[in-house]
Amino acid sequence: MNRILIIGGYGHVGQKIARRLVAAGQRVTIAGRSASKATDVAARLGCEGTALDLARPESWGAALDAADTVICCLDTSDAALARAVVERGARYLDISATDAVLRRIEGLDPVARQNGALAVLSVGLAPGLTNLLVREARARCPGARRFRIGVLLGLGDTHGPAAIGWTLNALAPLSRGDIRPMRFGEDRHGQPTIPFDFSDQHSLMRRGYPAVETRLALGSPLVTPLTLRWLAAVASRPRLRRILARVLPFFRFGSDRTALVVEAFTYAGTAPVCRLTLDGRAEAEITALVAAEAALRLSETGETGVRHLDELLTLDDLRAVLCRHGLRLSEG
Repeated sequence: MNRILIIGGYGHVGQKIARRLVAAGQRVTIAGRSASKATDVAARLGCEGTALDLARPESWGAALDAADTVICCLDTSDAALARAVVERGARYLDISATDAVLRRIEGLDPVARQNGALAVLSVGLAPGLTNLLVREARARCPGARRFRIGVLLGLGDTHGPAAIGWTLNALAPLSRGDIRPMRFGEDRHGQPTIPFDFSDQHSLMRRGYPAVETRLALGSPLVTPLTLRWLAAVASRPRLRRILARVLPFFRFGSDRTALVVEAFTYAGTAPVCRLTLDGRAEAEITALVAAEAALRLSETGETGVRHLDELLTLDDLRAVLCRHGLRLSEG
């Protein structure tokens, strides 16, 4: 049985990952700064709980020593945790969407190889499924020289405070030309999208993909180009951003729809030569599904080093499980 430690395991996404892995018969421990909160939540989930404070490396030893796989659901300020895991020869999965975090962990590739360990990055919706869609689009259209990723997050969905804070922190002031329409799924009309600093675009280009751009849409009738510019302007002010981060988890402004689109272009044309879409609901549930599947599927792999999800799995590897959970994959 795979012994899995989930750091940030009593958070919004961490609990969902734990629930899936417990249902799959894995031995799961959730960890966070508060031992009492970890054990209380673990009791509800049917697993174990323990204390682990990312700011106190001296608190890591016992929990890491007992794990075969560590899933990190928190952004880390450096690569010390990932290093501690791979130096033990264990597997490490990271769901962060922050490129600076993933870039630091990429630097551990020689350490992971030396210890026979595997670290897997870009595990989730975006990055994660977006990477797999780009890989598939490139395979179908080898002549493509530019890829555009669209991520639609429903404002009626339940998003954890950490995710909301991260999104607001990443918003930058927008000009009128930054906002462009993209069509998701079978929608007849485009949604307004803005450039957004998800890590997928950066990690793909570092690994030889041509130009990649990621754009974000917020699914709600209240979201227009004007309100997007207003939101970005407010989020650029630290005090107002903190107020928004506290208030937004209590409001629902639409559905819980979550959708992805990847468009592949040649230099010669403005219309995409390939268009792949994924449509579903509940972003956190999709991220948890991908993370849990990765932990289960990669537990027996002979791969070592630091890899992104799209270097280990293809869209076809996950197609059946995604469809079984109500996600629709289509082309065109």
